[in-house]
Amino acid sequence: MQRVIPANIEAARQGEDGKGDNEEREMKVSKGQRVLNRFLWCLLLTLILSCASTGSGEVLSLQDAIEQSAENTAKQLPKGSRVAIVAFESANDNLSDYIMEELTGALFDRGIEVADRQNLPYVYKELDFQMSGNVSEETAKSVGKFLAADMVITGQLTDLKNMFRFRTNAISVETAVRASVTRFDVQADSTTRRMVTALANQQSTVRVAKYGVSEDKTPQTVGTFLDRGILFASRGEYEKAIADFSEAIRLNPNLSAAYVFRARALIASVSRVTKIENNFSGLTAIRIGGQITPEQVRSYDQAITDLTQALRFDTNSAEIYSQRGFVYNFKGDYDRAISDYNQTIRLDPNIATAYNGRGYAYYEKRDYDRAISDYNQAIRIDPNYATAYNNRGVVYTDKGDYDRAIADFSQAIRIDTNNFAVYISRGVANLKKGDYDRAISDYNQAIRLDPNYAAAYDYRGVAYLYKGDYDRAIADCTQAIRLDPNYATAYNNRGSAYNEKRDYDRAIADCTQAIRLDPNYATAYNNRGYAYN
Repeated sequence: MQRVIPANIEAARQGEDGKGDNEEREMKVSKGQRVLNRFLWCLLLTLILSCASTGSGEVLSLQDAIEQSAENTAKQLPKGSRVAIVAFESANDNLSDYIMEELTGALFDRGIEVADRQNLPYVYKELDFQMSGNVSEETAKSVGKFLAADMVITGQLTDLKNMFRFRTNAISVETAVRASVTRFDVQADSTTRRMVTALANQQSTVRVAKYGVSEDKTPQTVGTFLDRGILFASRGEYEKAIADFSEAIRLNPNLSAAYVFRARALIASVSRVTKIENNFSGLTAIRIGGQITPEQVRSYDQAITDLTQALRFDTNSAEIYSQRGFVYNFKGDYDRAISDYNQTIRLDPNIATAYNGRGYAYYEKRDYDRAISDYNQAIRIDPNYATAYNNRGVVYTDKGDYDRAIADFSQAIRIDTNNFAVYISRGVANLKKGDYDRAISDYNQAIRLDPNYAAAYDYRGVAYLYKGDYDRAIADCTQAIRLDPNYATAYNNRGSAYNEKRDYDRAIADCTQAIRLDPNYATAYNNRGYAYN
């Protein structure tokens, strides 16, 4: 055993002659001790921080890591708080979905409300947000605001070969500051590996079921009213959706997303919806009938009010400007629509739908060259944008360039074979070109895809009228009127067929009804005058 000699004894042995050397030695020892102490303190601090982020430092099962992560997050919040699990990076999407679902359940068990993840695609689209585990504090704050959440959670599961590293970040929505970080080492044993492989090989992604919103359970919070409203809207139950979004706004008048959702539901409630993407994030709708009804005007005005309110909270949202331009187009206020689309493009020049919407407004103002230019730009940004091809084809049809129009419609059909509106558009081009049989074939396909769209019957009726098949023309226009009693064009076209059959009293009655629905319908006056004559 080595004997340690105290410094004072050693100094006494040196005597007076060694006094200077001893002082120098003590200075060196003191300096070395300070360096050592600093090193030990840094090491201790590192260990403290490591223990704070990883817990005990032991290697856990994946389920235990999820549970402990939920426990750490729950401690940061009072019971009843709402969080949004917005992203989780892992080896595959199914594994990420599995972890987020398990984490959702663990948080629910601890009294924490979790935003329905089925609604996340809307938020990603609105904020141009990529689903990744690395999310800035400001982005997290924006996501949380849209989902009425108090905290946003992201995470990663990284494969380190001999083990996995599980990590979550919890970011406060109010302060945009990371409230907590958890990090655990997870076993990479055969059981875990088999689960990861099985999830990777699944053909479809894991769907949220157990913890999603339920229509049978009355919401109690802003967030759950928002979640259920989106559920109703996605199923086409727009009145119920509007009621839920209205309640969310009552509880939180500053929730921008609720205003945007309610605006979309209002538009959909008085339109024919052809597509809803990503759980009501994208709405494709066609205005019903030729003339705007008082009910449609009320809905459009309320939607514009809602979107204007949303812009007060999100002044630089290109998407909301684009949405409002869409409503102005429906309402026929094309100058305001163009103004909103200009603002959209200024904020983000790569939104294809904004060029498409502005092109539509220019088309309605009969500025065909500008309309075509905008549709060209929309197609450059998105070469698979079927609606832009269709709309450009409509302009070519009005310009009398039927071959180009038909080429555009055919391209739109190749991209989206189930879009009945494009078959109607191509039918119109074929009709104007004089190819009535192809026009009728297109209308037949449109009716197969959507047997309840009045315009398809009306257009086919016109094709039969041009072919001289007046009885079929009358039958189709009658069906269009059954589906839409306010469809002025269908009355006028049926009146034309009655004129051809010399049934002038019926022709006069139909043209009169068309004029009653649209007092500015010049063709109906002309056809009625023919019948009187």
